[in-house]
Amino acid sequence: MYKIYTNEFVVPKRQLQKTLRIMRWTTLFLLVGFLQVSAATLAQHVTLKKQNASLESVLQEIHRQSGFDIVYDLEVLNKSKSVNIDIKDATVQEALTAVLSGRQLYFEVDKKKIVIREKTLFDKIKDVIPASVNIRCVVTDSLGSTLPGASAYVKFSRIAYVADSKGEFVVPDVSEAGVVLLVSYVGYETQEVYVNIRDKSPFKITMKSTMSRLNEVIVLYDGYSKISKERAAGAYASIGHDELQTTPSPNLLERLAGKLPGVNVDLKGNTIQVRGVNDYTTVGSPLIVVDGFPLISGNDQPRLTTPLGSVSGNAIINRFNPDDIEQITVLKDASATSIWGSRGANGVIVIETRKGKKGMPVINVNYTLGISQRPNLKNLSWMNSSQYIDLEKELVNSGLITDPALAPSYNALYTANNSDATEWMFRVKRGTATPAQRDAALAELSTHNSLDQINKYLLQNSVTHQTNISVSGGAENTTYNVSGNYTRNQPFYKSNYGETFYLNSNLSSGLFNKRLIFHSGLNYQYDNSQYNGAAVDALSSTTTSLRPYDNLVDANNNHIQRTYLFRQSIADSLVRTGYLPFSYNPIDELNYSNTQLKTNTFRINAGLTGKITKWLNADVSIMSQKQIAGTIGINELNSYSNRIQLNTATSVANNGKLIYGLPYGGTYYEDNMNAYDTGLRGQLNFDHTFKQDHQVTALLGTEVRETGSKDGFSTRYGFNQDANSIGVFNPGDPYMTLYGYSQTLGNNLSGITETRRRYLSYYGNAGYSFKDKYFATGSFRFDDATLVGVAPSVRARPFWSTGLRWNATREDFLNNVSWLSNFALRASYGTSGTIPTAGSNITLLAVNSTSDSRTGLTTASITTPANSALRWSTTKQLNLGTDFSLFKSRLIGSFDYYTKETDGIIRYLPFNPTYGWAGLYYNTAKLKGHGIDLGITGEIVKLKQFHWSSTFNFSYTTNRVTDERFDNQTANLITGSTYVNGLPIATLFVYRWAGLDNQGESQIYDRNGKIVSSTASTANFTREDLKYAGVTNPPYTGGFFNTFTMGPFTSTVQMSYYFGSVFLRQSVTTNNYPTSGNSTFYGSLGKVADLANRWRQPGDEAKTNVPGIANSSFSSIYRYQFSDALLEKGDHIRLQQVSLSYNVPARLLPKNSIKALSIGANVQNLGIIWRANKDHLDPLYTNTSNYSNLPPATSYLLRLNASF
Repeated sequence: MYKIYTNEFVVPKRQLQKTLRIMRWTTLFLLVGFLQVSAATLAQHVTLKKQNASLESVLQEIHRQSGFDIVYDLEVLNKSKSVNIDIKDATVQEALTAVLSGRQLYFEVDKKKIVIREKTLFDKIKDVIPASVNIRCVVTDSLGSTLPGASAYVKFSRIAYVADSKGEFVVPDVSEAGVVLLVSYVGYETQEVYVNIRDKSPFKITMKSTMSRLNEVIVLYDGYSKISKERAAGAYASIGHDELQTTPSPNLLERLAGKLPGVNVDLKGNTIQVRGVNDYTTVGSPLIVVDGFPLISGNDQPRLTTPLGSVSGNAIINRFNPDDIEQITVLKDASATSIWGSRGANGVIVIETRKGKKGMPVINVNYTLGISQRPNLKNLSWMNSSQYIDLEKELVNSGLITDPALAPSYNALYTANNSDATEWMFRVKRGTATPAQRDAALAELSTHNSLDQINKYLLQNSVTHQTNISVSGGAENTTYNVSGNYTRNQPFYKSNYGETFYLNSNLSSGLFNKRLIFHSGLNYQYDNSQYNGAAVDALSSTTTSLRPYDNLVDANNNHIQRTYLFRQSIADSLVRTGYLPFSYNPIDELNYSNTQLKTNTFRINAGLTGKITKWLNADVSIMSQKQIAGTIGINELNSYSNRIQLNTATSVANNGKLIYGLPYGGTYYEDNMNAYDTGLRGQLNFDHTFKQDHQVTALLGTEVRETGSKDGFSTRYGFNQDANSIGVFNPGDPYMTLYGYSQTLGNNLSGITETRRRYLSYYGNAGYSFKDKYFATGSFRFDDATLVGVAPSVRARPFWSTGLRWNATREDFLNNVSWLSNFALRASYGTSGTIPTAGSNITLLAVNSTSDSRTGLTTASITTPANSALRWSTTKQLNLGTDFSLFKSRLIGSFDYYTKETDGIIRYLPFNPTYGWAGLYYNTAKLKGHGIDLGITGEIVKLKQFHWSSTFNFSYTTNRVTDERFDNQTANLITGSTYVNGLPIATLFVYRWAGLDNQGESQIYDRNGKIVSSTASTANFTREDLKYAGVTNPPYTGGFFNTFTMGPFTSTVQMSYYFGSVFLRQSVTTNNYPTSGNSTFYGSLGKVADLANRWRQPGDEAKTNVPGIANSSFSSIYRYQFSDALLEKGDHIRLQQVSLSYNVPARLLPKNSIKALSIGANVQNLGIIWRANKDHLDPLYTNTSNYSNLPPATSYLLRLNASF
C-alpha cells in the first residue's frame, strides 16, 4: 500500500475557474501573487532530533516543517531500521540525505513532491562501484569572501540549491557526465559552471560583480517587443538599473544627465529632449512609455494653475521612482519610433520596471539622505546698501522720487510711502531733520545687509529623505515584485515642502504548463507639496521686496512692520477707523499664505500571453490610469494680500461704520483636475527560424485608446478656516471701494472644461535575418483620432520605416582580425508626424450667453474660421550608424549620423483682416536638421584588485528654417519671436554696440558702421543692421563618466559639457529701471549691480557702458540690454557628481540574515571646472540678479542599501 502525505495535487475544475475569475481583478493581484508562490523549495530548513524513531514518523516531521509532499511505499519503509538523528537548521536536501544514509533507499524531487524509492540492483552495484559523488560547492566573491544565500539551479531542470551560512551547498550524485549549474546572487552576474565527478570538494565558484558588464548582451525594449542590440537596425540608447544606481539622486533626470548620447537633460528647466526638436518650439517632449503603455502626459490634460502660475512641468519622467526601474531604452530614429506613430515624433523613452525572479524572496531596503546648503546669496549680482542709497539720492535730487507728504489730500491714497533712506532725505527738505542727522542715519543704514536676514529668517538648508523597500521572488510558475517608496523634501524656502508616496507591484503567473501567462501591474503615487512665496517675494523686485538695507527684525528681534501703499500717517488713520493693518513683514507671511498641490495617480495594467505554437503567440493587454489633482490656495484673514484686498473693497458709511464689499474673512482658491487614459491592445507575435539560417520575426496589432480630462476652478471669499465656512454674496453686486469708486467683483467661478479624445491604431513590425549577419526590418503604424473640425482624410495617416543591418565581423574575411571584436553597420529611413491641433477644418461657433437685444434670439460668434487645407506635419528621418567593439570587447561604442526634415509645421500667418481675422493657421513652415551621436565605453584598467571603466558621450544637433515667409522685423529678431530662413530656431540677434554718448545714452551701429543715437528710430532697421550672435541652445553636448573599483570600494566621477552657444550677460533691464519716462517710483528698485557703474556725468562714457539715469529712456536701456556689449560664450564643463561606495564583504555580514550591504556617499552640483567667459559666469544660470537663477547649491547624499 502507498500512504501519501500531501495536499490535493489536482485542482478541481470549478476551483480553477473561480481562481481565474479572481485573477482578473488586478487590484487583488498582490494577494494572488503571494498565494501562488509555493513554499516548496529545497531551501526550506528543518530541525530534527529523534532517537529510535520510525522512518515514517521522521518523514512525517519533515513534511510538517517543510510543506513538501512526500510519497513512499509504507511496506518498504517498514523494512528499514529505526532512525537516530540530530540536525539543526538543515535544508530539506541535507535532512533527507542524512535520514536515508546507509539504507537501500534514495529520494527524487518531482516538482513540489518528494518520492522515496527503493534502490534497484543497478543502484546497489553503483554503490559498490562509485559512479557518482557528492560535490560540495562554495560560492565566493572576487576577494574570496563567501556569499551565503547564493542560489544555484541545475540547468534544464527544476533542481535548486541555496548556499548555507558558510556559502556552501552540496550537489549530490554528480556523475561522469556532470551537471551545469546556474549560480546567482544579488549584485553579481549569473555564473554558468560545469561540475563533474573529477572535481574535488570544495568546488569554488567565484562570482563577478555587475560593475563590469561591457560584454553582456543588451536587450532593448521598444514597448511592444524585445530585441537584442546586436540585431537592431534602429538607433537606440539604453541604461540599466545598476548604472542608474551610480547616481543615487531622488531625481531621475539627474541620474540620466550626460549618460545617453542624443538625450539632452535640462535640470534647470526640468525638461528632456531626444535629438532636438521637430517644429519651431524649443522644447519637444518625448513620449514616456512604462511597461508598454504611455504615461498620462501634459499634452493630454490641462495644466493646473495657482495664483502663482503653472505648477506642471515638462518632464513627467521625473515623477518616476528611479529604484523601480530595470532599464530605460531611448528610441531615437524613425526605425525605432515609427511603431508609436504620431506620439513618437519627438522620440520615445521606454521604461521597464523591475520584475520578480525565480528564487527565494529577496528584500531590498535602501535609504538616502540628501542635504544641500542654502544658496549663496552673495552670488546675487546686487548692489550693496551704500550703492543703493546712492542711487536713491540721485533719484531724489533729479525729482524722479517725490515726497509723498507734499502730495495733495485728494491724491494721498495714490502716493506710495518712502523708503527708510528717502524718508531721511525728505525730512531735511521739510526742515524736520538736519543734514548731520540724515548722514548719520544713512551711514547706519549702509551697514545693513538684508541678504543676511533673509538667509537667517526665510531660508533653510534643503533636506531630502527617501526610503525604498522592495520584495521580489518567485517559484516555478509565478514571480512577483513589490516596492514602496516615500520621499520627503524640505526645500530652501521656509514654509515650503514636498512629499511623495509611491507603490509599485508586478506579478507574472504561468498557467497550463506556461502556455498561458498572466501578468499584471499596479502603480499608485501620491504627491503633496506646499508653496509659500514670502522668501521669493523678499528676493524679488516688487512693491514689497526688500531693499539691500531693509531688515526683517530689529535689535530686540521684533518683526519690523512696513507700509508700502501710502505713507504711514494715512495707514494709521485708516486703521483707527477700523480697517485692517496695511503693514507687511515677510516672516509673518510664512504662516498665512500657502498654496497646496495634491495629486493622486493610479495606474493598473493586466494582460495575457497565450502560446499558440512554438513560433506564434498572442498578447491581449489593458491599461487604465487616472490622475486626480487639486490646487488649494489659502490667504488667511491676516495675510497681507488678503488684508489689502479686503481693505480695498471696504468703504466708510456716513455713520462712520465700515461697509465690506466682500465677505469678511480669508480667500480660498481651488482648482481641480481629473484626467484619465485607458487603452486596450491585441497583438500577434511570430518568431521562427527556417533551415537554421533564416529567422523571421513579426508582430501585428491593434489598439484603442481614450484620454480625457475635466477641469474647473473657483475663488471663495470670507473663508473661515476654523469653521471651514465661506461668506455668501452676489459677485454681480456693485460695492464702493476705499478709493471712492464703485466696482463689481465679477464671476468668481470658472466653467467646467471637459475634453475627450479617442484613438484607433493599427501597427506592425517585421524583421528578417540571414545567418545572424544580415538583417532587414520594417514597421508601420496607422493612427486615427477624434479631432473636431479635422476631416477624416487628413486626420488619419500611416507612418512607416525600414532598416538594414550588417554584422560584418561574422564574415569570414574578418575572422582573423583579432583586435576587432564586433563591427556592424546600420541604416534606417522612415516617417513620423504630428496631428494638427491648431486651427480647424470646419467653422467653430460659440453660443453667446445673452440674446439679441432687438430680436430676443440666441446669438453665436465664430471663434475659429474653417481652413480645409490643414493636414499633418510630417518628419522624414534618415539614420546611418555603426556599432563596434575592440580588443576583446574592452572598448565598445556606437556612432550615428542622422538627418531630419519636417514639412507642414503649423504657423499663424497674416490673413485678410476684412474677413474678420488678422491671421489663420496654415501648414506652411519647414525645418531641416542633422546631428551626430557618439557613445564609447571602455575598460581602461582591468586588474584583479582594481578596475577602471570610462564612458564618453557626445551629441551634436542643429537645425535650420527652410521657409522665407516670416516677418523679420528688428524687434521680433531681437526678442527671438520670429525665425530666419537658413538659420536655427534658437538664434540670438543683437545690436552692434557703439558706446554711450556724452549724455549717458546708448549708441549703436547700423550695417554701414554709422552711429545711431538712442533718440533715432530703428523702424527702418533690417536684419543686416543687426549682428547674428549665434544660438542660445548648445549644439554640442555630452558627458564623461568614470567608475573606479578597488576591492569592495567603488568611486564614480561624472562630468558634462556644453559647447557652441552664446548668452547675454545680465545687466540693467527696462523692468524696474529708473528712467525719466516714469514720474515716480516705489517699492524695491532694480538692484542689479551694474546700476552702481552707471553713467553719471560727461566723461563717464569712457569708462562704462551702463546708461545713466538723468537723460535715459526706454530705447536707450533696451538697446544696451540687447547689444553685443553683453555677449558671452556659453562653452563650459561641469563637474556633476562624485561618489564613493563600500560593498561590505559577505564574510563580515551576519549569517543567515543580510545577503548584501553597501554604504555610499555622493556629492552633487560641484560647479564649473572650465568656462570660456572671463567673468566667471555660469551660462546655464545667467540672470544672477534673480534669486531663481542662482546655480544649484552643492548637495551631499548618504545612501544605505541592504538585501535580506
